Amino acid sequence: MNEEAHHSPPIIVEFPVEAGVRAVALSPQDLANKSAQAIDNAMATIREMSRKTKEGLDQLVDRPTEVQVTFGVKLTGEAGAIISKVGAEAALQVQVTWTSDRQ
Repeated sequence: MNEEAHHSPPIIVEFPVEAGVRAVALSPQDLANKSAQAIDNAMATIREMSRKTKEGLDQLVDRPTEVQVTFGVKLTGEAGAIISKVGAEAALQVQVTWTSDRQ
């Protein structure tokens, strides 16, 4: 880990209160830890979604020269990160593009 990343301020996530769940105040440290875990889960979800998409594209006989996939990632207190529709519900909107070097 580089020195700059080690001293970066934490990224804090504002978790939505889900139906049927009572909101509980977290200490700043607990919120930072929960936020870090949700962001780590989101990055893992993005990597896995990208890998699965590329895996499917690689199986095509007649591959397109470019493919663009857009999806949302919603951060939740319980699941951490889930794929969601793109829009107001998504905390992160991810766009991934693959371009073939085939002419």
